Amino acid sequence: MTTTLTSQPREQSSSSLFSQATEARFWRGSAPEKIASEAQWKTWSRHLLKRRSPKSLAPLCDASESPLRWGLSLEHFSQQGLQLLDLHDQIGEPRKQKALVSDKTALQFLTAWQQGTKALPQSLDFALESLAVVHLLPLVVGEVSEETWWELLDALLRIATSASDWQVDAEYPPEQALAQQLLSGELQLTLAYLFPEIRPLHKLRSAAHETLSAGLVELTNGQGLLRGHHLSVCRPLLACWTRCRAMGEHLKQGSWNKKAEKQFQWLMTQSLALSASDGSAILGAPNSESWTADFLKTALVLGGSAADETAARAIFTKSLTRNLSGKKDDSVPKTSDHCEWAGVAVMRTDWDRKAPAMVVDYSAPDLRMELWSGTQRIVSGAWEWETSVDGKQLEPEGDWEESCWFSDEDVDYLELVMELAGGARLERQILLAREEQFLLLADYVHDTGGGDIKHCFRLPLEDTLRFAPEKETREALLLSKKPVARILPLALPEWRTDPRIGELTCDEGQLQLKQQRQGNNLACPLLFDLHALRAKKQCTWRQLTVAQALEIQPHDVAVGFRAQCGKQQWLFYRSLEKAMNRTVLGHNLSIECLVARFLAPSGEIDELLEIEG
Repeated sequence: MTTTLTSQPREQSSSSLFSQATEARFWRGSAPEKIASEAQWKTWSRHLLKRRSPKSLAPLCDASESPLRWGLSLEHFSQQGLQLLDLHDQIGEPRKQKALVSDKTALQFLTAWQQGTKALPQSLDFALESLAVVHLLPLVVGEVSEETWWELLDALLRIATSASDWQVDAEYPPEQALAQQLLSGELQLTLAYLFPEIRPLHKLRSAAHETLSAGLVELTNGQGLLRGHHLSVCRPLLACWTRCRAMGEHLKQGSWNKKAEKQFQWLMTQSLALSASDGSAILGAPNSESWTADFLKTALVLGGSAADETAARAIFTKSLTRNLSGKKDDSVPKTSDHCEWAGVAVMRTDWDRKAPAMVVDYSAPDLRMELWSGTQRIVSGAWEWETSVDGKQLEPEGDWEESCWFSDEDVDYLELVMELAGGARLERQILLAREEQFLLLADYVHDTGGGDIKHCFRLPLEDTLRFAPEKETREALLLSKKPVARILPLALPEWRTDPRIGELTCDEGQLQLKQQRQGNNLACPLLFDLHALRAKKQCTWRQLTVAQALEIQPHDVAVGFRAQCGKQQWLFYRSLEKAMNRTVLGHNLSIECLVARFLAPSGEIDELLEIEG
């Protein structure tokens, strides 16, 4: 997983740390007395092995394993990086060192790493290797020669100073942004933290402080939310900043400025909202590492609030929350958030491990989404689509833009729009109902100029789920060991005996809705009933007649649907042309969109969402 970056290394300094070590000005007051004497190495190595401060990383973070592993799966590490991490775990703290194997494993691994630093590849795996080496150095001082030890420290200093020219950029690809913070920020801070006795390393604090402050401010939206394309490294970035925050507790300047500290605290809250109930990161990298109990505890201690801890206890099992402090708060953070700059919408019905949760990343044309219902992931990946008119494909001519975001005690609602070729446009509607526990996903094709419109959208189902369509009707169940959700294609006829319009199918793990009709506009809604117990009960739905001035309106002017799952009934209305005074199910509407509870038998409605248009 190597990503070659644009930043170039500086020229190597002609004056190495090894050559300066005999000079008194090289050392700070915290160094042992007479450190610059001829017995410098013996004095220095004895000092490193016996000193109690600064603590090594695991004790500093009160962790049972190396915090360098936090937020990252094994796939993120090179083979060499894994060897170095394993070596770090094997040795432990200096005063608890286990004997190394006789073939000098430490020397072999460290020498191999040093030889590979000459090209200074500023990549993610190299950054992780460098951090493993810097944390190893105080531990192996008795296992390697004086010259080798100083050469390793020289190499780390060259890497850190060369990376200091590498500026923060929110447009960086995910691994590049992470590697920049690891090398330019965390590595410099770690050198300053671990070796405060050495003046040139102690001076790295300022550069690290600047880089980490810029990273937290520039990579987040002002409330701790990362841009959509960086969600895959949200957990590793939080891990990096948590380790830095722990070291900053023992540095005079801290890790970053006050503005960055606020973003770190916000990011802690956002990271909880971006977590599934099993601890995994929603829209994280494939095979991304879940929370560990140590990571969660340390991050909450350093950046979380009592409300954050209350939320964590609500969504995670005791295996993850067993080490938490026990801080309680009557309040919890808001469950949902949206930012157009980030291109991200976070939707949760509640802070509860059984509650539905969804995250949408529309920062790129290939919109990604991930949907969970309790402990079961349902959909994860790109929401793909194809549209044609009279056989001609309508290609996108821009990115997704947010046209509406609304969140209250009833629903979270996001509406997006994308311009298409020929003046057409695609509107995408995402509504998650809290108490009702349903999800409405809909595509609306507008202003095609008229013709035979075909639209298809596909959603990648979790591979552990089974798609089980009904034999006589067009709804389907999603099954794990038990029913997880029921899906209703609202614009399709309920009974399969009516072959018109389209089909709902599953092909190679892709849930697929296909529709075809004549007209200028086309509505393609899909309803997910996420209430697992209700999904077992009978359901039905109908396309409703929409009238205007006593005349029935065609489907490309306005559409209405009534759906029933168990005892619950809902009304959905959408105007596809200009909003006018129209009638549906006995109700006069002069709006663009309505989602409501339908209260039988009275026929009254209880509004969940209304958009005036």
